[in-house]
Amino acid sequence: MILWNKIQLPPNAALLMLPAFSVLMLCGWQLFSGGQGSPVVMTVVVLLLTVAQLLWLLSPLSRKHEKAGFDEDGLKHPQHHQNMNSPNSTEWILEALAGGVLTADNKGKVLYVNHSAQQMIGYSVKDAIGKQVEAILDLEDSQGEALVPKVIELHKAHPQHLLQFGQVKLKPCSGEPCFVELHTSFLMDKPRTLVFIFRDIQTDRRVINELYQQASHDALTGLMNRRSFEECLEQVASNDSGDSRNHVLVSIDLDKFKIVNDSCGHQAGDELLKQVAQIFQRSVRQSDKVARMGGDEFAVFLEGCEVEKARSIMGSILIELKNYCFSWEGKVFNISASIGLVEFSPSSELSVKMLFSDADKACYTAKALGRGQTFTHINVDESYHVEQRRTDWGKVLDLAVENDRFILFVQPIVALQTTDDAYRHYEVLLRLPFRKHLLSPGSFLPAADRLDMMGRIDRWIIRRVLKAAVENKFHDPLGVQTRFMINLSSQAVQDPGLFEFIEAQMNEFGTDPSLFCFEISESVAIANFMQTKRLMLALDALGCHLALDDFGSGFSSLNYVRELPLAYLKIDGNFVHNLVTNAVDAAMIKAVHEVGQVMKLKTIAELVEDSETMSQLRTIGVDYAQGFHCGKPFPFLHLCESGTADSR
Repeated sequence: MILWNKIQLPPNAALLMLPAFSVLMLCGWQLFSGGQGSPVVMTVVVLLLTVAQLLWLLSPLSRKHEKAGFDEDGLKHPQHHQNMNSPNSTEWILEALAGGVLTADNKGKVLYVNHSAQQMIGYSVKDAIGKQVEAILDLEDSQGEALVPKVIELHKAHPQHLLQFGQVKLKPCSGEPCFVELHTSFLMDKPRTLVFIFRDIQTDRRVINELYQQASHDALTGLMNRRSFEECLEQVASNDSGDSRNHVLVSIDLDKFKIVNDSCGHQAGDELLKQVAQIFQRSVRQSDKVARMGGDEFAVFLEGCEVEKARSIMGSILIELKNYCFSWEGKVFNISASIGLVEFSPSSELSVKMLFSDADKACYTAKALGRGQTFTHINVDESYHVEQRRTDWGKVLDLAVENDRFILFVQPIVALQTTDDAYRHYEVLLRLPFRKHLLSPGSFLPAADRLDMMGRIDRWIIRRVLKAAVENKFHDPLGVQTRFMINLSSQAVQDPGLFEFIEAQMNEFGTDPSLFCFEISESVAIANFMQTKRLMLALDALGCHLALDDFGSGFSSLNYVRELPLAYLKIDGNFVHNLVTNAVDAAMIKAVHEVGQVMKLKTIAELVEDSETMSQLRTIGVDYAQGFHCGKPFPFLHLCESGTADSR
């Protein structure tokens, strides 16, 4: 108290110290609220208090109390200059609280400029007072347009609003531009004073840029990360402004990266990724974007690039990798990559998710065809329909069987309930490389069915899967085995020699029958019930498992289910697809699952495409789920290379 009495304060000290006290109060609020106080509210409060102080400074009452300030010409008295550095001076408080402060009257003429503002704009008080504010305060928005005229117009239209413009560029009369945070307010006093408050945030901006760099780039390689790459691609892909240029999205997957990682450790794997990233970066054009999507997966966006040019660029990358050897602690590794390309034109209807899917498919195809090469995705439907009439499908499919041209894919089937199941499940799928396309079953199996070739194709699949199961140990470190689900066609079911073929193959390879489950669709089982029952009973006696596929499409089959030695019911995907929005479908799925429970069968839901569907299936009690949300199909070869149930 004694110390307080010795301090000489001006008559308006209480008002002058109000903003300072407000800052202390707000800091205390932040501390006691656990840091949960709203920064927006804090900013507005400080601004209001600062503006209130300015009103006081500009009022006659303030001049009367202080006996110092501006003369009739708007210039400061000498005494005012002498007191500017005093902690008790108005300007000192303003400097500490607000940074640069400039005010102008309703005609746009400058009334007041504080010391910080003078330093930032490069004008002295003498040069600034009485001049038009836009001539003194040169501010630009993010588009490079003058901001002061916009501020004046906005405040004329909304005089009671406090405006905040975030980061804008301030160009001084001399020196380098800087970025400032701008707040403006239109005071309801007689001269209708317009207040500009701006703070130099150049340092803040540098920090923000560093944070953005960290948030948008991969920490290991320095390349763009998945999020920033997807955002960049989204902007270009959905741009319907009339840009007719073609672009190319590239998916790159390193071949045998797992070997380096497993044999030399993660440190070696990280170093390989960094070196390969440098190869990618220097091999593309300066305008191209390169990203690490995760693990050993990379992506490149070639903007304004035709597919032929893209192939050439990717070809140079393959040559670079061929000439490159990675060495670590005396071990030397040859590195290659599988590259998938997809060409596209911008459209508001274009799905970026589909672009990535097509690029990934092309990459998988390149890997399945032998690695170290590129594969370009082209719209299969268009190419197929154009050339379908000229294609001799009998010859194409015959050569595919004889020369092993088919490619096996697998899709994971994931458990929805907590069980002690000792198996991981995968459905075996088929693909056919054809004229630079990778055809899905729907593109060629109808032709195979018409040509009575399905039986041969089924036998080809069975032999290849059994052989792979023997040559590779598909289990994880915990000893969990892998069970493969193999589809049998109607022609296969009607083949009287199919069981003998399966039994002979299992004896030849010495495979465990329990690792294989054969699926027969409900419609095929009903149409060929006696053959289906005979085959299933024989396979069950051999030790194989059986599944009824697409169950629920015809409930007339319920009478027959009891007679079949089934282990699984696969619920028709048409019910699952609309589970969340259709109460009838939900009831059907629940009914099928209850039938399975009574018969002690496991249920598998197909076409699970989102987390909501998966969650509802889990609530119903369904045992397994299959679909793109659970895992996309990938080459069987990947499973053979890893030796585990790893979908990579």
